[in-house]
Amino acid sequence: MGGSGSEEFMVESPIGDDTLILCDCGYAANVEKAACKEDTPEMTKTDAAIEEVATPNVFSIEDMEKFFGTSSKNFIKALVYRVINNSLDLSKAPHCENLKVVKEDKFTFYPVSYACVLIRGDLEVNEAKLAGLLKASEVVLADDEEIMMIAGAPHGFVGPVNVKCPIIQDLSVNNMHDAFAGAGKEGFHIKHVEPGRDYTAYLNADVRTVKEGDTCPLCGGKFHTSKGNELGHIFKLGKKYTESMGVTYLDKNGKAAVPTMGCYGIGVDRVLASIIECFHDDNGIMWPMSVAPYTVAIVPIKYKDAMKDAADKLYADLKAAGVEVVLDDRDERPGVKFADADLIGYPVRVTVGDKNLPNVEIKMRNQADPVLVPLEEAGSKIAGMVKAELDKLNG
Repeated sequence: MGGSGSEEFMVESPIGDDTLILCDCGYAANVEKAACKEDTPEMTKTDAAIEEVATPNVFSIEDMEKFFGTSSKNFIKALVYRVINNSLDLSKAPHCENLKVVKEDKFTFYPVSYACVLIRGDLEVNEAKLAGLLKASEVVLADDEEIMMIAGAPHGFVGPVNVKCPIIQDLSVNNMHDAFAGAGKEGFHIKHVEPGRDYTAYLNADVRTVKEGDTCPLCGGKFHTSKGNELGHIFKLGKKYTESMGVTYLDKNGKAAVPTMGCYGIGVDRVLASIIECFHDDNGIMWPMSVAPYTVAIVPIKYKDAMKDAADKLYADLKAAGVEVVLDDRDERPGVKFADADLIGYPVRVTVGDKNLPNVEIKMRNQADPVLVPLEEAGSKIAGMVKAELDKLNG
């Protein structure tokens, strides 16, 4: 939505639903946006004319490798895409003169168009990059009937020479020479293909999916991958929506101006899930102080008599000190209360028992051993512990 003015905030997670491309130099990107330094294959330019080769039952890149006895890096893979709501100006694009055009307010778009994407045989098309390049709401691989209409041949034999739609050429193809490709004719491929000589690309752009082992464009190191979750996203929307909605304001000179618009989103549920994943043990959650639902849990062994009076006093003292505190006054066994406190993950648990009074037992959730503190001092001591931890987390 924000195009190039879009930033995601990710956290690494072994069960994340996004793939992150990372480099030791600090480069980090979602796989949908990541770019790499293009390697230059050892290929020699040829003056030989295109030669058609009969290739029965040769459909995939793997089939072509076996048939021609060469690497997939020598093949140009051609894929036909159906493009939905393309707002790129195609008025001068080849084979687009009869496309349906829709104009809404200040926006012009093509509800359905097609593109033939060329990419080196060992690589994959990144459909998010392709949709962004074409300013489209969606791109999907064309079906068999559409491929025949656009390419004149079924999938597996599509080639760049006779395709009837604009060609989007990935940067990986720019330096290829003497290559192999589909012939645009069922049962045939062609060899000695020279990009720029035998066909003309409408756009040259990065539309490849970056993978582990590719070269970092910043330092030349090798990428590694990790799983991660998106916790937040910011977008610079420019004036696209403010112009369409007629939004204006008065600038310092009292003149009407159109504001630049931005937006952001925070995935609160994802943030909580990621925190729990990072801060837990076998017994439950271990909330950091800054995000805990309650900072302190007071657990009386039995909520009656002296234990009740002590628990109530400590509860009132902590509330007065501004500490977020919960009092477990349930009629449950102590083991149940302790287990629930660990499961929920309160950072501080205070146990009030008649055996220890007038002392109470203070235990940090992330520490193994408790300490005994006089009841009269417990409120100020716990408030100080909470403040110290929050100061530490806040830097």
